[in-house]
Amino acid sequence: MDKNSFYQGIRAALPIVFGYLPVGMAFGVLARKAGLTPSEAGGMSFLVYAGASQFIAVEMISKGALWFPIILTTFFVNLRHFLMSSTLSLQFNRHPLRTFALLAAQLTDESFAVAMSDVSRITNRPGYLFGLQMISHLAWIGGSVGGALFGELVGHERVGLPFALPALFICLLVLQIKNLLLFGVMILAGIFSIFVKWALPGHWYIPLAALLASGAGVFMKTLWRARR
Repeated sequence: MDKNSFYQGIRAALPIVFGYLPVGMAFGVLARKAGLTPSEAGGMSFLVYAGASQFIAVEMISKGALWFPIILTTFFVNLRHFLMSSTLSLQFNRHPLRTFALLAAQLTDESFAVAMSDVSRITNRPGYLFGLQMISHLAWIGGSVGGALFGELVGHERVGLPFALPALFICLLVLQIKNLLLFGVMILAGIFSIFVKWALPGHWYIPLAALLASGAGVFMKTLWRARR
């Protein structure tokens, strides 16, 4: 593994780290209120590593839900990972499947956004993606354990939860606006998300809006090239 690429990935992860710490602390607080121990909260963040799914899971646990509905709900919430991992797999065609499987296990929305902001940095460079995702994962685990241990003393509102994650996503989104075509696809994705969420229950709007926006992007790109 290229050490230089690995350290570049760690540096690129710093904005994600500052976003994950307060959100992870909030999860730790809620996990404790649901009856989980700090080690169980940290274990969930290590094994599951899916913010939205973990928040939903602890809410279901607090209401006495059985394990099967929790797993099924987590599966549907995380369907978007099929799209993200399949996109990233195209950049690692020179490496064995086991290498990409390890990288895909730590994939999140934020690490995907940072990685895809400049594809040349990750193409056949697993060290960069490993550094990016490893430090982000550690921040999420650390925030979760810290929140479970000390969160009630601070209060999750005081660590910036209402602002941290939206601000992180806005910054990552702005970094990817490189031309009018990408900007148009982003606007369409937002519009599709609103309408699909209004029309369908649950979290289906996330993968469906992504598919619709991707299809619209391909169509717009084809028209763009045809006019040139």
